[in-house]
Amino acid sequence: MNIIIVGCGKVGQALTEQLSSEGKHDITIIDLNRAILQNIANTNDVMGIAGNGTSFSVLQEAGIDVADILIAVTNSDELNLLCCVIAKKSRSKIATIARVRSHSYFKEISYLRESLGIAMIINPELMAATEIARLLRFPNAIEISTFAKGRVELMTFRLGESNPMNQMALSHVVSHFKANIVVCAVERNHQVFIPNGNFIK
Repeated sequence: MNIIIVGCGKVGQALTEQLSSEGKHDITIIDLNRAILQNIANTNDVMGIAGNGTSFSVLQEAGIDVADILIAVTNSDELNLLCCVIAKKSRSKIATIARVRSHSYFKEISYLRESLGIAMIINPELMAATEIARLLRFPNAIEISTFAKGRVELMTFRLGESNPMNQMALSHVVSHFKANIVVCAVERNHQVFIPNGNFIK
């Protein structure tokens, strides 16, 4: 894919390194700081353009006409949103992603996405805080995966020999929880079982 990244701060650099390491994308980075651009271009297979990401001529130089995705991750929410709007106006098929950290903007995320045509609005700090809080809710879980926009969570637990749930039927175990819980699978001695309510751990 042809990807344009506007802003080469920590998030922009991390994105550039990750996408560049995949070796499948043509990546162009835009930033006002020439030294940072040069440093990133020297260590990654990317093209750097010094300039303002909201400038149409700069976006044209970056290849907006053939770009598949534009990711705006500068330190300014307004600049990120404006970059996405200009990119979308110049090429309707492009997918745009904006980093927005302000809580006031984030409350209007649905409106911003629909009215400005932005494919995704992300807040890395909020996502990190949410993930930490989610992990702290279940500190004994080995793994937690989220589905259906956070409405469903798949968790993996390891039960030791002394766990009180051992030798209990699953129907009895599940009845002790207030939340809706479904035990999908049980692994024992490298064998996986799809349990029913009478299954005993």
